[in-house]
Amino acid sequence: MDRIASVYILTGFLDSGKTTLLSRMIKQNKNKRLLVIQFEEGEEELELTASEYQKYKHLIYSKRELDTGFDVLSDEITMEIELGNYNEIWIEWNGMEPFSRLEEILLQRQMSLFLNIEKVIYLADVPQADMMLVQTGEGPISQIASSDVAFLREAKNPVLRKKFIEKLKAFSPSLEVHSCTNKAIAHELRKKNGNPVLEWIGWAAFAGILISLVPLFSRHGVPLMKAFTVFMGVFLQAVPFLILGVLLSSAIQIYVSEKWIARIFPQKTIPAMISGIIAGFFLPVCDCASIPVFKSLIKKGIPLPAAICFMTASPVINPVVILSTYYAYNGNIRAVLYRCGTGILCSFLIGLTFIIKSPKDFLRNDINTGNFCTCGCYVSGTSSDTFRGKFDQFCIHARTEFYTVSRYLLMGIGISTLFQMLNLTWIGTMGNEWLPASVFFMMLLAFLLSLCSSSDAVVARSLSGTSNFPPTLGFLVYGPMMDIKNVIMLHSYFKKKVIIRLTVTISVICYVVVVVLGMLGGGIVL
Repeated sequence: MDRIASVYILTGFLDSGKTTLLSRMIKQNKNKRLLVIQFEEGEEELELTASEYQKYKHLIYSKRELDTGFDVLSDEITMEIELGNYNEIWIEWNGMEPFSRLEEILLQRQMSLFLNIEKVIYLADVPQADMMLVQTGEGPISQIASSDVAFLREAKNPVLRKKFIEKLKAFSPSLEVHSCTNKAIAHELRKKNGNPVLEWIGWAAFAGILISLVPLFSRHGVPLMKAFTVFMGVFLQAVPFLILGVLLSSAIQIYVSEKWIARIFPQKTIPAMISGIIAGFFLPVCDCASIPVFKSLIKKGIPLPAAICFMTASPVINPVVILSTYYAYNGNIRAVLYRCGTGILCSFLIGLTFIIKSPKDFLRNDINTGNFCTCGCYVSGTSSDTFRGKFDQFCIHARTEFYTVSRYLLMGIGISTLFQMLNLTWIGTMGNEWLPASVFFMMLLAFLLSLCSSSDAVVARSLSGTSNFPPTLGFLVYGPMMDIKNVIMLHSYFKKKVIIRLTVTISVICYVVVVVLGMLGGGIVL
């Protein structure tokens, strides 16, 4: 096959309009070479003329074939796609089957070279689907969770329509819902999902062009090479920890059961918060890695305050940070103790504030509980029992999550590079004569520079030395918990109102704690 085929998948119950839409799409794509695969025969037959059969390949599989001959069926489809050289592939999936079974076919390693899944479309006859969702199992729910857009028929009752949309949103908050009209369908099909591999190739090409222009910019006084060096320095520091965090997040999501998590984390919130802080010590991850793990802990049922304690404590008190701080301050153990102790105190207080009023519905792209992955797949209880099944799910989850989070990381690094190029170190010297002001400006500097927590101690030491440690302590504690790249990375998982609350809470508590500690007993002295 010498081209990448666009794949469109139709899901939904029988008689939801899948076959009708499929027939319409075939008639509208007369000039394309299409492969049509039906795993369910609707009440309306898909009629193709003899001339159309020359251009369209039509495969039909019954429910029985899907159940008894899955391996043979999968091999046949794989062979057809590899040899067929199709422009588009349209799939009508069985309305009762888990979506993960279709993923087992389409997400095989050899298939990724030939396919790009453009849209997963859920169709529903509202009265029928509303009734059947209550009576059916995981299969239909997994289809909703994996869909990009839903088209609704027979939605004349506004009350029923609203309730049904709320039900869909409960399974997939990011799902776009429209009435099933020709205009809406045409508009959605014009939208193309980006290919993450091509996106990375594009960024690499852009970087290559910038590097080639370095001499030209240098002659005009633009320090492009310096900016590139700063960007790559932060990038190379952050990416290994991001990969570690994504792998840990995927391992937690796929391999760690809710029962095991429940045994490790106490059911009561306060003990769970303490467990979260302890877990933060034993996991050598920086702030870039703690956010994906934070998300996975929440999805495994860990109380939000406990997960927040992990996210805020881990980049401050883990062994790598402890060693880097010890090295930066020439073996001064008091600097390490001040940083870790203050970080633990702030982390615990931040978690406490989320006990008072815990937000609801705070995840952005998937539901709050259950086995819905950020990659959009639904890990059913039967599809991933084998080692191969779980490993495939792990790879899919890790790959997609890395693509998702890394673009936000790049945005954050780009913004922080800009601030570093502006030489904002003078901010750290502002307010030296008044402790509250100096702490504020050092925390602001930490937020803007967005340094990796595994190396920020060296920068902090160079900014203020050892004579004025309380403001530096604010830099060392607040920066790993919240900075520009953290805010942008949180945006890939969580809703805006939660990010705002988390940012404000962390900022206020870190500021108050550091100022109070700095004023007590004549201040903190190394």
